[in-house]
Amino acid sequence: MREVAGFCACLLLVTVTACDGGDSAQDSQPPASPALNAPESNDQLDGLLAADATVERIAEGFQFIEGPVWVGGTNDGHLLFSDIPGDTVFRWSESEGTSVFLSPVFLPELETNGVGGSNGLTLDLEGRLVLCEHGNRRVARIEDDGNRVTLADRYDGKRLNSPNDIVYHSSGAAFFTDPPYGLANPEAGELGFQGIYRLDPDGSVTLLSDVMSRPNGIGLSPDETTLYVANSDVERVWMAFPLTDDLNVGEGRVLLDLSASEDPGAPDGFAVDTLGNIWASGPGGVVVISPDGDHLGTIRTPELPANAAFGNDGHMLYMTSRTGLYRIDTLVQGLMPGPAATVDST
Repeated sequence: MREVAGFCACLLLVTVTACDGGDSAQDSQPPASPALNAPESNDQLDGLLAADATVERIAEGFQFIEGPVWVGGTNDGHLLFSDIPGDTVFRWSESEGTSVFLSPVFLPELETNGVGGSNGLTLDLEGRLVLCEHGNRRVARIEDDGNRVTLADRYDGKRLNSPNDIVYHSSGAAFFTDPPYGLANPEAGELGFQGIYRLDPDGSVTLLSDVMSRPNGIGLSPDETTLYVANSDVERVWMAFPLTDDLNVGEGRVLLDLSASEDPGAPDGFAVDTLGNIWASGPGGVVVISPDGDHLGTIRTPELPANAAFGNDGHMLYMTSRTGLYRIDTLVQGLMPGPAATVDST
């Protein structure tokens, strides 16, 4: 199993010191910080990462960032990502660095008894930004005029816990997870369970499963026959649920169990590549999992990652890791949400 080192210890020390310096995320544009340790070769990550692939820090100074999504093409695109306690969606581009895209996210007038801004972000089939609004306890969409509209905030007449992550199916339906992390207190929850849901184009919300204790990151296999869900709890597992023709789920199976890992961190958000491999936030870094559930290797980052997304031409993996934003080149192309026009084919 291959591990890609992100930074050497001395460079990590410099990075932590820089984070403590007090620069705001939008003002601080740190230089790229490539890894000093070349990854090992001749193992299961060959063909996915180049032998000299390195982790690069491209922004820092955040509180806790999550939910990255690439918007636009290779040369003119940008990354959006959430800072949950910072109550802000940030925008990062190669040419302009970091800026505020949306702040605040939290709307106290909704009286949700929730806390925090947005979490997972994605694009729908028309390229509109869809947000799992952690504190607002809803899934929302930004319309072309800039207004935010609610897509889902209740199931069976009861308010959702705090939608966490979301993925769109080619049919226009979406799947999302609903753990309790955005609740101001446990008593604020109305459902009594943590669910995996389907949101249909007509706005109906269907509970698919309530068997997971902390469903978190969610994604689809390239052929859309399998729904993957990460569990952020003592049982550090990734589950695979077969999708039926009517977009319900069959009995789930454990794809990978890292509960016994001595590394810190839990399964969280993830990205999927065109070969079906999962690039998942997990114990020790970004855990790369084959479609068969083999742990192919781990990309070590200086901070534990919370989520990942492919961007640019699909061969760049962006990683949100607590206070820092990182990236690494990949040999394999990743799946990216939104209309096909948002990804350059050249």
